[in-house]
Amino acid sequence: MHFHGFRAKDIFDGINWQALKNTGENMTQHRQLAEELIAEAEKQDGFRAGIAAIDEVLGGPSYKAVSVGNWKTNHSEKATPWLPDARSLLVLAMHHPENDPGLDWFDRGNTAGNRRMTKISEELGSWLFRSHGVRAQPLPYHVEKGGVYLKDAAVFAGLGVVGKNNLLLDRKWGPRVRLRAVLIKGRLPSGRPPEDFQPCQGCAMPCRKACPENAFALGQYDRPTCIQRLDSNRAHPIESGQRDSEGSPILVTEWCRSCEFACPVGEK
Repeated sequence: MHFHGFRAKDIFDGINWQALKNTGENMTQHRQLAEELIAEAEKQDGFRAGIAAIDEVLGGPSYKAVSVGNWKTNHSEKATPWLPDARSLLVLAMHHPENDPGLDWFDRGNTAGNRRMTKISEELGSWLFRSHGVRAQPLPYHVEKGGVYLKDAAVFAGLGVVGKNNLLLDRKWGPRVRLRAVLIKGRLPSGRPPEDFQPCQGCAMPCRKACPENAFALGQYDRPTCIQRLDSNRAHPIESGQRDSEGSPILVTEWCRSCEFACPVGEK
């Protein structure tokens, strides 16, 4: 048999079969590592996990969008330079049920939920290096401090879609999740945006009607309007039910979750 003047034998003789074998073995090892890492993350109660490619996340819609509205945060996390040669992200979604509002209460520069996710991210990074010799780095929550746009990352990791309420809709828990990401050195097989999950299709969008600031009045999410509500939340802290060492009530910020609670998708 000939192909444009070349014999088939000449073509096959020129193939580096050992290199192809090594490539196949590496792909299998990387796939197994990704599966083990996700399984390890999902041992935590109320956690789902997936892998996203960093280049896809950085090329996602949030990085291309023009930022409108500036929300000043007093988050305590420090800016973090990225781990060199990191090509993948472990994306974590933690269930935040309606009956546990304290996970989102902001005090002392952070929330209880964020503190828990940071701790688990660090533990997963230690496990990955201890078990496989692969370095990892938990990222801060805010993009301005070295984080990534987490909703985009979660979509590329296959955890859900961004809904009409501008929140990630997780397959299992709907919008009632909190997200974090961990940088992984090297490249692991990533998930894919789910094509068979369209929870907003045909929905009457009670999330938009529930917004106390009417942030969807123009037919889409308006960030500056939402920020007004967040600023109001911060300006009017509530009592946490706990007291400090001097016996004074500990005040916390309770962020608005009206659009979350109104969404019919997922477990409450």
